[in-house]
Amino acid sequence: MNSRVFTVGSLIPGKLMVKPPSPVPPESKKTETVEIVVEQNGSKIEITPVKGKLLDAALNQGKPIQYKCRKGTCGQCTVKVIKGKGISVPNELEQKKLKNEIPNGYRLACQAEIV
Repeated sequence: MNSRVFTVGSLIPGKLMVKPPSPVPPESKKTETVEIVVEQNGSKIEITPVKGKLLDAALNQGKPIQYKCRKGTCGQCTVKVIKGKGISVPNELEQKKLKNEIPNGYRLACQAEIV
C-alpha cells in the first residue's frame, strides 16, 4: 500500500509533488489532579487540593470529616495524611495537640493549610 498523498499540483505533467503526511498531534498533557488522601477513624477520604484549610476543602467537597471546635483545641478533626503534597508544616497548635504523632503523618484538618 502506498502512503503518499498527491496534491492537485502533483497532477501537472512533469511534476510530482508529494504532500507530507499530517503531523500527529502531540499527546495532550493529562492534568493529573494530585489528590490528598487522609484517614480518619478507619475511613479513607480523598480530597482535591484547593488553597485553604484542609477541613474546609473536605467539607466543601462533601467529604465526611469529623470536627468540632475549628480552633485546634479539641482534636476531633485529627486525620492521618496517607498521600498528598502541598500541605503546610504543622503550626504551634498542632504541635501542642498532636505532639509525637506529627512524624507519623497526623494533622489537625482545621489547622493544616493546603498551599
